[in-house]
Amino acid sequence: MRAKGRNTDVDIPQRQSNARRCQFVQLINRTDRYWMDILGDKLFHDLNYYDLFTQMWLKHNHIFHKSELHQLMPNVSQRTAIKYVQIAIDHGLLIEHTDPEDLRSKRITMSSGLKRKIERFLDYSISVFEAFPAPDPDQAT
Repeated sequence: MRAKGRNTDVDIPQRQSNARRCQFVQLINRTDRYWMDILGDKLFHDLNYYDLFTQMWLKHNHIFHKSELHQLMPNVSQRTAIKYVQIAIDHGLLIEHTDPEDLRSKRITMSSGLKRKIERFLDYSISVFEAFPAPDPDQAT
Protein backbone atom coordinates (compact mmCIF):
# COMPACT_ATOMS: atom_id res chain seq x y z
CA MET A 1 0.00 0.00 0.00
CA ARG A 2 1.30 3.45 -0.84
CA ALA A 3 0.19 6.80 0.46
CA LYS A 4 0.88 10.05 -1.29
CA GLY A 5 2.85 12.58 0.70
CA ARG A 6 3.26 16.17 -0.28
CA ASN A 7 6.42 15.54 -2.28
CA THR A 8 7.15 11.84 -1.81
CA ASP A 9 5.48 8.46 -1.91
CA VAL A 10 5.56 6.65 1.42
CA ASP A 11 5.17 2.92 1.88
CA ILE A 12 2.68 2.04 4.57
CA PRO A 13 3.70 -1.31 6.00
CA GLN A 14 1.24 -4.03 6.82
CA ARG A 15 0.36 -3.90 10.52
CA GLN A 16 2.00 -6.76 12.44
CA SER A 17 1.11 -8.47 15.70
CA ASN A 18 3.14 -7.65 18.81
CA ALA A 19 4.35 -11.27 18.86
CA ARG A 20 5.73 -10.83 15.34
CA ARG A 21 7.32 -7.52 16.29
CA CYS A 22 8.98 -9.21 19.29
CA GLN A 23 10.33 -11.97 17.04
CA PHE A 24 11.78 -9.36 14.75
CA VAL A 25 13.48 -7.49 17.60
CA GLN A 26 15.01 -10.78 18.72
CA LEU A 27 16.23 -11.40 15.18
CA ILE A 28 17.85 -7.96 15.03
CA ASN A 29 19.46 -8.55 18.44
CA ARG A 30 20.89 -11.88 17.25
CA THR A 31 22.45 -10.34 14.16
CA ASP A 32 23.68 -7.41 16.25
CA ARG A 33 25.43 -9.77 18.69
CA TYR A 34 26.95 -11.66 15.79
CA TRP A 35 28.33 -8.40 14.38
CA MET A 36 30.11 -7.78 17.70
CA ASP A 37 31.30 -11.38 17.93
CA ILE A 38 32.62 -11.49 14.37
CA LEU A 39 34.53 -8.21 14.65
CA GLY A 40 35.84 -9.17 18.08
CA ASP A 41 35.84 -5.69 19.62
CA LYS A 42 32.92 -3.71 21.03
CA LEU A 43 34.57 -0.62 19.62
CA PHE A 44 33.24 -1.61 16.19
CA HIS A 45 29.67 -2.12 17.39
CA ASP A 46 28.90 1.42 16.29
CA LEU A 47 26.44 1.62 13.37
CA ASN A 48 28.80 4.00 11.60
CA TYR A 49 31.30 1.14 11.25
CA TYR A 50 28.49 -1.02 9.90
CA ASP A 51 27.82 1.67 7.29
CA LEU A 52 31.49 2.03 6.43
CA PHE A 53 32.37 -1.66 6.21
CA THR A 54 29.27 -2.83 4.39
CA GLN A 55 29.40 0.05 1.89
CA MET A 56 33.06 -0.70 1.21
CA TRP A 57 32.20 -4.38 0.78
CA LEU A 58 29.41 -3.53 -1.69
CA LYS A 59 31.99 -1.84 -3.93
CA HIS A 60 34.05 -5.06 -4.24
CA ASN A 61 37.77 -4.45 -4.60
CA HIS A 62 37.34 -0.71 -4.96
CA ILE A 63 40.25 1.32 -3.67
CA PHE A 64 39.07 4.42 -1.85
CA HIS A 65 40.86 7.66 -1.29
CA LYS A 66 41.05 8.20 2.43
CA SER A 67 39.44 11.61 2.02
CA GLU A 68 36.29 10.14 0.42
CA LEU A 69 35.45 7.47 3.02
CA HIS A 70 33.41 9.93 5.09
CA GLN A 71 30.78 9.72 2.34
CA LEU A 72 30.15 6.12 3.38
CA MET A 73 29.36 7.27 6.92
CA PRO A 74 26.52 9.75 6.39
CA ASN A 75 25.57 10.13 10.05
CA VAL A 76 28.82 11.62 11.30
CA SER A 77 30.88 14.65 10.39
CA GLN A 78 33.87 14.34 8.08
CA ARG A 79 36.21 14.89 11.03
CA THR A 80 34.58 12.11 13.05
CA ALA A 81 34.57 9.77 10.04
CA ILE A 82 38.31 10.32 9.62
CA LYS A 83 38.81 9.31 13.27
CA TYR A 84 36.73 6.16 12.74
CA VAL A 85 38.72 5.25 9.64
CA GLN A 86 42.01 5.77 11.47
CA ILE A 87 40.87 3.50 14.31
CA ALA A 88 39.97 0.80 11.78
CA ILE A 89 43.41 1.21 10.18
CA ASP A 90 45.12 1.02 13.56
CA HIS A 91 43.26 -2.24 14.30
CA GLY A 92 44.22 -3.75 10.93
CA LEU A 93 40.71 -3.86 9.51
CA LEU A 94 41.46 -1.30 6.83
CA ILE A 95 44.75 -1.09 4.97
CA GLU A 96 46.33 2.25 4.09
CA HIS A 97 48.45 2.53 0.94
CA THR A 98 50.31 5.45 -0.54
CA ASP A 99 48.70 6.54 -3.79
CA PRO A 100 51.32 5.92 -6.50
CA GLU A 101 49.84 8.76 -8.57
CA ASP A 102 49.93 11.28 -5.70
CA LEU A 103 52.37 10.48 -2.90
CA ARG A 104 50.60 12.95 -0.59
CA SER A 105 47.34 11.01 -0.88
CA LYS A 106 46.38 7.77 0.86
CA ARG A 107 44.27 4.96 -0.51
CA ILE A 108 42.30 2.59 1.68
CA THR A 109 41.23 -1.00 1.10
CA MET A 110 39.57 -3.56 3.32
CA SER A 111 41.87 -6.17 4.80
CA SER A 112 41.22 -9.69 3.57
CA GLY A 113 40.31 -10.60 7.16
CA LEU A 114 37.66 -7.87 7.30
CA LYS A 115 36.23 -9.00 3.95
CA ARG A 116 35.89 -12.55 5.30
CA LYS A 117 34.28 -11.28 8.50
CA ILE A 118 31.76 -9.14 6.62
CA GLU A 119 30.89 -12.06 4.34
CA ARG A 120 30.43 -14.38 7.33
CA PHE A 121 28.22 -11.74 8.99
CA LEU A 122 26.15 -11.40 5.82
CA ASP A 123 25.82 -15.17 5.47
CA TYR A 124 24.73 -15.46 9.09
CA SER A 125 22.25 -12.59 8.78
CA ILE A 126 20.72 -14.05 5.63
CA SER A 127 20.27 -17.40 7.35
CA VAL A 128 18.61 -15.74 10.35
CA PHE A 129 16.25 -13.73 8.14
CA GLU A 130 15.42 -16.78 6.04
CA ALA A 131 14.54 -18.69 9.22
CA PHE A 132 12.25 -15.87 10.37
CA PRO A 133 8.85 -17.55 10.48
CA ALA A 134 6.14 -16.44 8.11
CA PRO A 135 3.41 -14.39 9.76
CA ASP A 136 0.55 -16.35 11.29
CA PRO A 137 -2.62 -15.02 9.62
CA ASP A 138 -4.59 -15.92 12.77
CA GLN A 139 -2.51 -13.48 14.89
CA ALA A 140 -3.48 -10.25 13.16
CA THR A 141 -3.75 -7.30 15.48
